[in-house]
Amino acid sequence: MLWLALLVAIAVLRATNRYLVDVANHHVSPYLPKLLEELTGSLSFGAFLPVLFLILRRVRWTWLTHLAIFAGLSILQTSAMILLRQLVFAAARLPEYAYGFGVWRYLMEVPTQLFFYVVIVTGFWLFERYREGRARELRAAQLESALSEARLEALRLQLNPHFLFNTLNAVSELMYERPRVADEMLSRIGALLRATLSASGQEHSLSDEWRLVSLYTDIQRVRFGEGLDVSLDNDPSLDELRIPFLLLQPLVENAIEHGGSGDERRVRIDASRQSGRLTVRVRDSGGDTNRRGGHGIGLGNVGARLRHLYGDDAGVQLEPVAEGGSVVTVWLPARRWEAA
Repeated sequence: MLWLALLVAIAVLRATNRYLVDVANHHVSPYLPKLLEELTGSLSFGAFLPVLFLILRRVRWTWLTHLAIFAGLSILQTSAMILLRQLVFAAARLPEYAYGFGVWRYLMEVPTQLFFYVVIVTGFWLFERYREGRARELRAAQLESALSEARLEALRLQLNPHFLFNTLNAVSELMYERPRVADEMLSRIGALLRATLSASGQEHSLSDEWRLVSLYTDIQRVRFGEGLDVSLDNDPSLDELRIPFLLLQPLVENAIEHGGSGDERRVRIDASRQSGRLTVRVRDSGGDTNRRGGHGIGLGNVGARLRHLYGDDAGVQLEPVAEGGSVVTVWLPARRWEAA
């Protein structure tokens, strides 16, 4: 519809220009024949544009190709225009259209047709370059997104063997001395693995993350018994905020493994929201922060996942506490979780 309006507007402008030229030359002639001539010329040319665009998309662009296309277009459009003018002039009861089918009549239209052909082909070429550029940008963005997703998945999957190695190593230590404890640990490991393997996304709600943390701490309580004291300060108003899947487990594991001596280990976990930021702290109350070699994969993995998902809006930091022990602080944007 817009294209038709543009063709009509061009015809009206050209007819008006011809009429005003006649007025300026003191040779006033009727406006309607000029309008009908320009309308039939513009619309007959526009009728062949879809075919022209289809050809331009499918042929290789060379000078010979353009010459052949233009010659064919010129002959077809001029023929259609002359026939249409004869029909329209007869229907409008105007004097018979003066120009018939002749070589010079076809040559008369070439300059105008060539001008519009060059304009249209140039515009088409520019549009195609723009469209191809956008397509390349879209493919690049899709590739970058797929690469980022693959990296995140690799980081997430990195936790499973790390977690299994540490937990099964603990089970092997208890298998002969405390077989019933080892059996209970294996049972709870199975429950945690079922929960983790059922997840499909990189994020979930904070309430789901608390559930995974609770499953993991239950496993460790079987191992350490009453010597392990883990407290979770859970604010229900934060439950629907989003957090990366299984983000806290390696931090809690580090706090338990390296945050105490013997069987006496205390861990405090809390979350808060302030100024659009969700902050989670995991604090232990013992151990030497200078021998934190075990924090490597945990902190490194957490930091890498946060950078991939949130950029500079998220991070993780390990700091010593004056009263003893250390605290790991994680911060990320406080966004509501919406299940797909």
